[in-house]
Amino acid sequence: MNLKKTLILWSMALSFCGMPHLSYAQPIQLTIVDSIQLALTHSPTIKAAEAETAKAEWLLKENHSNYLPIISVNHIQTQNYPGTVDSPSTSRSSFIEAKTTLYSGGLNEGLTAQAKELYTGAQYNLAHTKQQVIANTYLAYYNVLQAEKNVGLAAEAVQRLTQHLATVEAQYAEGIVIKSDVLRTEVELAQAKQNHNKAQNACRLANNHFMTLLGLSADKDITLVDTGTVSAYEGPIDQAIQTALVKRSELKQAYQEKKAASQGMQIAQSGQLPTVNLSIKKDWQNQRASTNPWSAQVAISFNVFDGSKTKAKIKQAEWETAQKHELLQQKTEQVTLETREAYFNMQNARAALDIASQVVAKAEEDYTIAQVRYQAGIGINLDVIDSQGALTSAKLNYINACYDYNKYIIQLAQAMGTITEVDIHAKQETTR
Repeated sequence: MNLKKTLILWSMALSFCGMPHLSYAQPIQLTIVDSIQLALTHSPTIKAAEAETAKAEWLLKENHSNYLPIISVNHIQTQNYPGTVDSPSTSRSSFIEAKTTLYSGGLNEGLTAQAKELYTGAQYNLAHTKQQVIANTYLAYYNVLQAEKNVGLAAEAVQRLTQHLATVEAQYAEGIVIKSDVLRTEVELAQAKQNHNKAQNACRLANNHFMTLLGLSADKDITLVDTGTVSAYEGPIDQAIQTALVKRSELKQAYQEKKAASQGMQIAQSGQLPTVNLSIKKDWQNQRASTNPWSAQVAISFNVFDGSKTKAKIKQAEWETAQKHELLQQKTEQVTLETREAYFNMQNARAALDIASQVVAKAEEDYTIAQVRYQAGIGINLDVIDSQGALTSAKLNYINACYDYNKYIIQLAQAMGTITEVDIHAKQETTR
């Protein structure tokens, strides 16, 4: 973690810890970049992926150690009683021995190469996990903003119907309209209040999910900065798929796992080859150096028969390699499908947003005309209620279309593998 990121996180943590004790404290303002940093710092899945990467790194170091000699120090002391207790005999033997493998039949090479592929795959898995956390934070961020806008829209509908009910009741008191107009308006107002309660509950749920993702308390008072419209991908779908096949980290991980499985063939086949070991030894007998204290030994070992154990390992390695190959093909097809779906969803959301933006102005004009006609006594209550419902639906569709479009942009970036922490920082610096 660099110094800039550390300072940001510390300042945010101090704000979160200190400000709730002040009854007059203002809500803490979070940008999307702040939220992503908190999510990346808190995420248990990232911590688990980091632990898996560290484990794979140590496995690689363990296999590298097979190329180094093993040096051991040994001491043996023996107490002998040849016949009587009065005449014990003691012998002591010490020796230092260095052993190394000159040739392992490809076992050490295969284990090291396999561990290297698994370590690289673990790094890709960590990158993929971070991309998922970034994308999930984006989506949760937009869900909260969308839910807040829906609450405001529901409150606006309640306000319009409350004002209209006052107009209807005044006209009913003057005998201009009948009782059913009042009752119908009261029913619509009650329904609008119920919709407002549902919108508030949906907002609370979205906020709780978002706060959990960031590792913050659900009762923390925060406000989110609306990011507006995100820059969308403008290229053709074929280019998007090609980018995904090159950049998707889980696809790279699957490829590394296939390479690691192929190294398993070499490991299994090493059982059919001899091994050559060299050892150098120096002895001391009864604490005195012998006339020839140094000895060297070269040992060649070869399994003539192992009960088909090596053959079974080779067959297992062959099937595992075939399995990883099929999984790689499956992952390639899945990445292609996800990219296509995300691309078409984004295109559809863009079209829906264009249509929704045109409908709102017309719905507002229709509602205004219906109000004027009703107040002038030439329109009916049903027209006002219908136009009010149409206006609420039009605004709701527009709000949802705006945020759905942003979310599909993020989903396409995730599908293409282009959503990374570095990109986020670059965008933030550009906008400042």
